[in-house]
Amino acid sequence: MARIGFIGLGTMGAPMARNLLATGHQLYFFARRAEVISEFRKVGATACSTCADVARSSDFVFTIVTADEQVEQVVLGPNGVIEGGQEGSLLIEMSTISPDTARSIASRLATVGMSMLDAPVSGGPSGARKGTLAIMVGGDTADAERAYGLLQTLGRNIIHVGPLGAGQTTKLVNQLMAGGVMTLIGEAMAIAKSAGLDLSRTAEAVAVSSGNSRIFEARHRFIIEDRYDPGFTSALMRKDVALAIDLARQLGIAAPVASAALRQYDAAIQGGNAERDFSVVAKDNPTLF
Repeated sequence: MARIGFIGLGTMGAPMARNLLATGHQLYFFARRAEVISEFRKVGATACSTCADVARSSDFVFTIVTADEQVEQVVLGPNGVIEGGQEGSLLIEMSTISPDTARSIASRLATVGMSMLDAPVSGGPSGARKGTLAIMVGGDTADAERAYGLLQTLGRNIIHVGPLGAGQTTKLVNQLMAGGVMTLIGEAMAIAKSAGLDLSRTAEAVAVSSGNSRIFEARHRFIIEDRYDPGFTSALMRKDVALAIDLARQLGIAAPVASAALRQYDAAIQGGNAERDFSVVAKDNPTLF
């Protein structure tokens, strides 16, 4: 059994950590909230006072936090992972961040003998609970093979997509598609409603036609029922679409459709919907409701 460190016991990280515990691994964690510390101590995990202590106790350290700034803080900041990093240990970074940030962090960790994989995930809280996430792995092949058994506990589809940074690049490509498609679904449903169609019957037809997608299947009920309990928030989708557009600019790729989608998420957030599910972007079209 492995000695595993875990940092980021939020909506995604907590069920992922529980799945690792359930397979018998030793788990060391850092958390600030008293209720999280209590919860994980009760199931046999060991609380650490700093992220550095997590790294000192572990052969593998998982991180899954909000964005680039938070990853840099827990890994490279005061009392961060790098201060407890050990020769031969492996950081498995599962947040969605810039590929450049991932490569920069890996370069710093190499100075203390740590390796790193960038391994962002897709599948939401449900996939985290069920252990069915898609995991897009970037990094050295040997490191990916070392981590494979642990990643199998967390996901059903583990795909080594290339060298370090490739995991994040793949995730941003995915998020660009998902975020953009969601804005089109909102517009299409607004047209259907304004034309007098029954939205449930319309969705039934689309679901067996060429307009269907996983995003449509997962999110059209949110629009029809006007409920937006967050599976993945508008703020996070806005962050990911913006990162993808930044990457496109670096590569000299025009992204006019993505830029239009980003404006839709900006409008949704400005309307007070940052913490609602990203499907709430449909509400920006005043004809829908």
